[in-house]
Amino acid sequence: MAGSGRGQRYKLPASNCVVGRSRGAILLPEDPFVSAIHATFLVKEGALFVRDETSASGVYVTIPGTEAIAPRTLFSAGLRLFRFSGRIEAPVNLPGQPVIYGAPMPLGQSLYAVEEILMGGRAGRAVVSAATLLTIGQAHCDLSYPQEEGLAGRHCELSPTPTGAMLRDLSGGLGTYVRIPAAIERPLRQGDRVRIGQHVFQVEALG
Repeated sequence: MAGSGRGQRYKLPASNCVVGRSRGAILLPEDPFVSAIHATFLVKEGALFVRDETSASGVYVTIPGTEAIAPRTLFSAGLRLFRFSGRIEAPVNLPGQPVIYGAPMPLGQSLYAVEEILMGGRAGRAVVSAATLLTIGQAHCDLSYPQEEGLAGRHCELSPTPTGAMLRDLSGGLGTYVRIPAAIERPLRQGDRVRIGQHVFQVEALG
């Protein structure tokens, strides 16, 4: 769907199909973000799954509307990569140690953070908020990227929960992706998209 093989269709075998830069049934040799063995598509009892083979850059899958995410989860909107850092605890002043000054914590509220991840894993822009909603998109959002390719006006939003956050896709079909844990088989449905390196694959049919 995207990448050097855009428009090409791959018929998956009835068992496993490995994707990689130098090994596998689907080879992506020109993509510098693809590991030698990057991911595996699996068919089990008529259902399709994808597994990240501990790749360096990860495997990302579109979310089905909303998805609960844990702290430290990576997710993608358009060409941007973000990390939900989770709840931020107030620093504790220890006896005999320098006193930390700063803006007071909101009473009865918890702070959480979302940061952009740049090339090489460097941290980019970040938002620390106590609001019940944090938005990402082209304009009028907490993290705005005007005229960004592949990004909707209001692309996605996060709502904090006691255990993490709820991520909601508002992109109108462009897709919001989450990085799946390594070695875990993630089920795929018709229309789901999988991002491997700079390539995007879409599930067109199951069976």
